Amino acid sequence: MRRIHGPKSRLFLTLALAYAAALQSGAAHATRYAGEFLRIGVGARALGMGSAFVGLADDGTASYWNPAGLATLAERQLTAMHAEQFGSIVQYDFLSYVMPVGAPGKPRQAISLSLVRLGVNDIPDTRGLTLAYDANGNGKFDYPEDLLAVDESRFVFDSDNDAALLFSYARDVRPGLSVGGNFKYIRQWLGDSLRSNGFGIDLGLLYVGSSGLSLGATLRDATTTRILWNTGTSEFIAPSLRLGAAKTRGFRDRRHLVTAALDVQVGFSDERLSSQAHLGAVTFEFHPGLEYWFDRRLALRAGFEAQNFTAGAGIRYHKFGLDYAFLDHRDLDASHRVSGAYRF
Repeated sequence: MRRIHGPKSRLFLTLALAYAAALQSGAAHATRYAGEFLRIGVGARALGMGSAFVGLADDGTASYWNPAGLATLAERQLTAMHAEQFGSIVQYDFLSYVMPVGAPGKPRQAISLSLVRLGVNDIPDTRGLTLAYDANGNGKFDYPEDLLAVDESRFVFDSDNDAALLFSYARDVRPGLSVGGNFKYIRQWLGDSLRSNGFGIDLGLLYVGSSGLSLGATLRDATTTRILWNTGTSEFIAPSLRLGAAKTRGFRDRRHLVTAALDVQVGFSDERLSSQAHLGAVTFEFHPGLEYWFDRRLALRAGFEAQNFTAGAGIRYHKFGLDYAFLDHRDLDASHRVSGAYRF
């Protein structure tokens, strides 16, 4: 593996340190678990690798993982994903369109439009049930003690929908080094009464070396994203830093390609219970992943999403691609994700 040195490495390290410093100002005002649907992950290829994709970001899901990777794409791409999680309770979708816009002989540039959506249907709303009090002042709903006899016709069923629209731009700043960013609009609604709107910015950096080594960094919600509800309540999504590295090696005239990747998610919201390691309020979550390609047509993948095992497979035929990912979960049902891509 060749060492990276000179102005490229210094620029990468300087920006990474600036990212970490910027996070501290927003973390103190954050609302824990705000905008959580944006942390689930998109693209069956990346998810099959344990979400170790910030250091690769070389397909149509780059707008989500690392917008700087969009500048490395030479063709327009349309990518779509559908997932049903936890026994089909949660519906999760992703759609993106990427278009290179750079002129020949000029630095590569690209723009992208992406949509992330999470939906949960048939949520029982029991607020319409009256609350009765016994002689001791204890309150209870006025339905039978036997929960099996509850008349669900008295419930009102609502749906929850969370969506984010990402407008992305990326460009090369020098050979092998690209930067990019997202401007995102967040919209959430629960039933017919609750609504929210929010705006945020993501920043990305990607270095791709000639030896097959690539390094990436993504700063999400760089300015601390504010979500305002129609009740007057505000939530704040804290900035988070994700660092990634990947190394690809070819065998037998590159008919066989093996990529080892690792992402480290750095959080500043003191979520120690859901993290793998922490230093005070700073938490760390590790995402190792492997990918094997045969003749650039068939792929096998494996990894770990924190402590949960992931696996996947993919196939490419001409300009079409299809990927599948299996995500195990220690406490809930496993999830299956399927995504497709078309290059033109």
